[in-house]
Amino acid sequence: MNVAKISQYLLKIGQPKFRVNQVSENYYLAKFNSFEEMTNISKDLRLKLSENFSFLSIKEDDMVESKNSLKARLKLADNLYIETVLLKYKDWNTVCVSTQVGCAMGCTFCATGSMGFKRNLTTEEIVDQIIYWKQKGIDVSRIVFMGMGEPFMNWQNVRQALIDIHSNLKIGWRKMTVSTVGVIEGIEEFISWGQQVNLAISLHSLNQETREKIMPSTKVYKLNELIKICHRYTNQTKRLLFFEYALMDGINDTDTDAYKLSDLVNSNKLFFANIIKLNMVKTSKIRPSRRTDQFCRILDVNRVKYSRRMSMGSEINGACGQLIS
Repeated sequence: MNVAKISQYLLKIGQPKFRVNQVSENYYLAKFNSFEEMTNISKDLRLKLSENFSFLSIKEDDMVESKNSLKARLKLADNLYIETVLLKYKDWNTVCVSTQVGCAMGCTFCATGSMGFKRNLTTEEIVDQIIYWKQKGIDVSRIVFMGMGEPFMNWQNVRQALIDIHSNLKIGWRKMTVSTVGVIEGIEEFISWGQQVNLAISLHSLNQETREKIMPSTKVYKLNELIKICHRYTNQTKRLLFFEYALMDGINDTDTDAYKLSDLVNSNKLFFANIIKLNMVKTSKIRPSRRTDQFCRILDVNRVKYSRRMSMGSEINGACGQLIS
C-alpha cells in the first residue's frame, strides 16, 4: 500500500490525522486483506479507498512449499512478476525480498541474471512482500535483501523500505541484511547512511579474472577496490562484514582459492565468510563443488571465521540464485 499517497488523500478529503494513522496502522498490522475488511473505519471511507487505491501493489500468482520454505510468485500492476521466499528456521522466520524485476548484473550462476533487467521495484512493492507473508499469519522477524535484483542499483527505494520496515513493522536494524555483488558507490552510500543493517558481499572468488567470468559486472567493480572499501566499512562501522562464497566445481574451489580466502578473512577481525553450496539452475552449466570438505579443512587449519551455510528452498527453486519470473 502506498501509505504516503493515501495519507495525502485522506487529509485532502478532510479526514482527521488520527484516521490517517489508523489506516496506516491497519496496513502495517497485516490483519486485513482489503480496505473493505477495515471495520474500524466507516463504510463510506472504505468504499472511497477501494475505489481510488490498491490495498497491495502485488497479487499472488503461484505458491510452492517445502518442509522449511515457501516461495510465492507475485504479479505486479504492470503484469510483470517477481518472487519472494519465506525461510522457516527453528526459532525465527526470514523473508527474502526482491528489489528489482530481473537483474542487470548478469551473474552466470544465477537464474535471475538470465532474465536481464526490467525495472526497479518501488518502496511500496518491496514492503508489500513482507506484508504479504504477514497477512498469512506468519511472524516475520528477519529480512534479507537477497532476492531478485541488485539492491544497490535501487538504493533509494531499498533504503526507504528499510526505514519503513524498521519504523512500522518494528524489525530491528540488525535483523536485516543487504547483499551486493560489490557495487562500490552503493557500499559508500550504505556506509554514509550509518544504520546498523548487516552487509553481505557476494564474493565467490578472489581472482579478478574468475570473478569477471562468473560475475560480468565485476569488470566495473574491481576486486582491489572492493577489498579496500570492505576494510573501510569495518573501520567506520565496527560491524561484521559477511563474504558469501558459493563453491563452484572447478572454478573457485581449489586449495589456492581456499588459502586466498583464508588470507582475506584473517586480514580483518571483523571479516566473516559464509561457505555456500551452489544451487543449480537450468540457465547455467556451472555445478556445485565436489571439494567442499577439502576446501573447509584448509579454512579450519588457518583458523578462519566462517560458517558452512545450510541451503534452504532449493527443492522449490527458492534458494539463492534460483529466483526467476
